[in-house]
Amino acid sequence: MSKEKKQLSLIERWELDIESYKNGVQVLTSVPQCEKCRYFIKGKALHCKMYDNEKKPKYVMFPSKECPRYESIELIEVAINNEYDSKMFGGLFGFCVGDALGVPVEFSTRDERKRDPIKEMRAYGTYHQPFGTWSDDTSLTLCLIESINNHYSVQRVADNFMKYYKYGYLTPYCEVFDIGKSTKNAIDKMIHGVEPVDCGGKTEQDNVNGSLMRVLPLAYYVKNMLPIKQIEIVEEVSSLTHSHKRSKLACIFYIEFVINLLNGNKKDEAYKNTIEFVKKYCKEIYSEEIENYRRILDGTIASYNEEQIKSSGYVIETIEAALWSFLTTDSYNEAVLKAINLGGDTDTIAAIVGGMAGTYYGFQSIPDNWVQNLARKEEIYEMLTKFRYVINIKEKFSH
Repeated sequence: MSKEKKQLSLIERWELDIESYKNGVQVLTSVPQCEKCRYFIKGKALHCKMYDNEKKPKYVMFPSKECPRYESIELIEVAINNEYDSKMFGGLFGFCVGDALGVPVEFSTRDERKRDPIKEMRAYGTYHQPFGTWSDDTSLTLCLIESINNHYSVQRVADNFMKYYKYGYLTPYCEVFDIGKSTKNAIDKMIHGVEPVDCGGKTEQDNVNGSLMRVLPLAYYVKNMLPIKQIEIVEEVSSLTHSHKRSKLACIFYIEFVINLLNGNKKDEAYKNTIEFVKKYCKEIYSEEIENYRRILDGTIASYNEEQIKSSGYVIETIEAALWSFLTTDSYNEAVLKAINLGGDTDTIAAIVGGMAGTYYGFQSIPDNWVQNLARKEEIYEMLTKFRYVINIKEKFSH
């Protein structure tokens, strides 16, 4: 009789992911940073308007690090009409920017980040992608936004996920360069006709952060619904790729926390309210998971030191690292950079923190140069503008 195949633990799967990217990533780009910079002089590779009397530093010519003088040539202006707009655009752009900041150093170690901390947006790195490139985190988040913009249904979200996987839909350059194994397996099931909410992994080993990384738009969509309805929608969206209760509870916590920030609550108040929400509405059905979330639900996550915070792709470690980075800093910049410099799953943790911090501090808190660097920023802005309109109409008719 053949031996039963061993099911890998989360840590073992995470380590395999790291090794596969280190050994196999060969995606190249033909868009160097200089060609997108306002100071670029065509045909003058060694110089530019900012380095007219000196040669560009090697790290600018062959950019593994940021150029401090870089400014995008293709600018957009985001119209902010009120405080709610600032919070909504801040949260969603903040998410995308955090993702793009973290992509070049995903899977780097904490020691590497201590030796070479991220202070600005970089290019190339892990996936050899140009400045402003976002990952599957943003792609799948945009898939959710598109579905809300066109009469939300869980089937529409699943359809968008399949288009993303098969055709590079809502990716920076029309091709998928990064996708988690759990998400890939779930989308394969969708393609083969399995009901969307039955596609997500249901075992304890399936609790990576692939649903937590893409649910942020639900905070704006469900915020005025009854708590039970809020939870139901968050659960079904998570279940598309991650159906274990541990993953769903992380999503519920994140969405409720951002709703509190949207409502104008201070950090500590939002944290306290979210804990009370979970204990009131989730304690019974999620009873077996409450102890796993003890460090969050006892209200003390901000008191831990950096050595006690892990930053892997495990869903609990991700939500802990994100919440800790947000609660222990005082600006958007500080929050996302603190998250990235933990190392590990830098893009996802920074994206989740970016959603929190952008909502709390507002759109104006995000450095304009980071927004202007984003790939396909015009299309993102157009999509978010429609999203704002759809949410406003929905709220108008719900009162």
